Amino acid sequence: MSLPARVDVLVVGAGPTGLMLAVQLARRSVRVLIVDRNPGPSVATKALGVQARTVEIYARLGIAARALEAGTRASGANIWVEDRRAARVPLGDIGRDLSPYPFLLILGQDDNERLLGDALRDEGVEVHWNTELVALVQSPEEASVTLKRPDGALQAIKAGWVAGCDGAHSAVRRLTGIAFPGAPYEHVFFVADTRAQGPMVPGELNVYLWRDGFHLFFPLRGEQHWRVVGILPRELRAREDLRFDSVVASIRREAGSALAFTACNWFSTYRIHHRRAERFRQGRAFLLGDVAHIHSPVGAQGMNTGLQDAYNLAWKLALVTQEKAFDDLLDSYEAERVPIAERLLRTTDRAFSLIVSDRWFGSVFRTRALARLLGFAMGREALRRLAFRTISQIGIHYRASPLSETLSDLPEGAPRAGERFPWLRLAFTSGAPVEDLFERLDDTRFNLIVVGQAVPPAIAERSGLGELLLVHSVPDQPLNARELGRARIPSTSFFLLRPDGHVGLAGARLDSTGLARYLAERLKFRTRPATPRR
Repeated sequence: MSLPARVDVLVVGAGPTGLMLAVQLARRSVRVLIVDRNPGPSVATKALGVQARTVEIYARLGIAARALEAGTRASGANIWVEDRRAARVPLGDIGRDLSPYPFLLILGQDDNERLLGDALRDEGVEVHWNTELVALVQSPEEASVTLKRPDGALQAIKAGWVAGCDGAHSAVRRLTGIAFPGAPYEHVFFVADTRAQGPMVPGELNVYLWRDGFHLFFPLRGEQHWRVVGILPRELRAREDLRFDSVVASIRREAGSALAFTACNWFSTYRIHHRRAERFRQGRAFLLGDVAHIHSPVGAQGMNTGLQDAYNLAWKLALVTQEKAFDDLLDSYEAERVPIAERLLRTTDRAFSLIVSDRWFGSVFRTRALARLLGFAMGREALRRLAFRTISQIGIHYRASPLSETLSDLPEGAPRAGERFPWLRLAFTSGAPVEDLFERLDDTRFNLIVVGQAVPPAIAERSGLGELLLVHSVPDQPLNARELGRARIPSTSFFLLRPDGHVGLAGARLDSTGLARYLAERLKFRTRPATPRR
């Protein structure tokens, strides 16, 4: 495949984050080129948990059903201590009424890449494998990059913007000179794709806690198919020729002699780091996913966070490259995503350090306290819902973002600007049956939800959004009143949703002038026509 001489956006790295960014840009008619230095998609992967917010995004891409078919819905997590089941944490429908996908989906990173790659090809874009970024020079107008092709030849291209999605050892981060402070944890981990028989509860996550660490058994599609993740015993951590056979004895010692492995398809060891890039943007280059932040696997947040980085940036890049908004809009990517990364690093680091601690207290916590604490917390509805909102990532918000504005006429307790708009089932015409709001939303446009009031005439044109605005009018009727009340949405209100589903502007009374002001002042929309792209 030949490379174009000029593109709007060059995406470096074809893992989940890069694929998500590329497909979101392609859906918006942005000229995108995606390259990866590897020979093809990954086959041995560590990421397994797909959170509800990710599946919601997959639904917009039309791949949610395929993801659910390929993965396993974990209905529970079983905590084993000293060869006995000490607790069970319910996971099935834990977020009922909060998301269309109220569970944890077990789906390997390789499967996620396959689904996203298929969606990208459906948009007419192919990944250029064995293609490496070797030089990057920026000017105020564009980025000049040099790519090394599979045959070793160098090719120069021009890009309006460059997105670094090329992993922890990112060429984009190195070439932009952005520091990546942090450190590795001292433990060495392993991951193995296995066939196994034993006391594990089928179709559920099984967690084995022991004095020196833990083993996790993730159920995968197929009979007796388990992905096993754990900490290497101290005596094995220095070995370089390690094979899965060497680890089996330690796993059986903690999981019980009834455990038997019948096959191992692949096995790998790795160290976990906790790092965050000092900046997520340098001029015309952006950092996303593992390029920008890496952390412990607690809560299965890593891959999902990278996908949300891409979802956050894509619609903004599309508006800027198509000259519908000024470049200033892109500053909000770092403003919104850095606090998320910082909070994630802080919380996962604390939890992970406690769970893997080699000290006496860590051992006691793992084998005596953790199962009881989880059982207590998950037995209470309020704590269950809080846990789901946090782990599923539907609770992520940008309230402090420069793009978020909540008008003073909106009562306290209503959804605020910056929050993901809640999942609702509403009737959009009088006497009609209720519909899933999320199925009506178009994430390539802004969605205006108008409750209990008339929509001002020609609001799309008068606001300046034109075809980029989709209006959803919610009439006043009993079925809607109950659903709106559950979400604490006033009977007279409006919410302008950004393409990523987060509220940009929220208030009680809607008027075209206020909407146009918000777009110009907050989202940096242009009032003049766009000039033709080169």
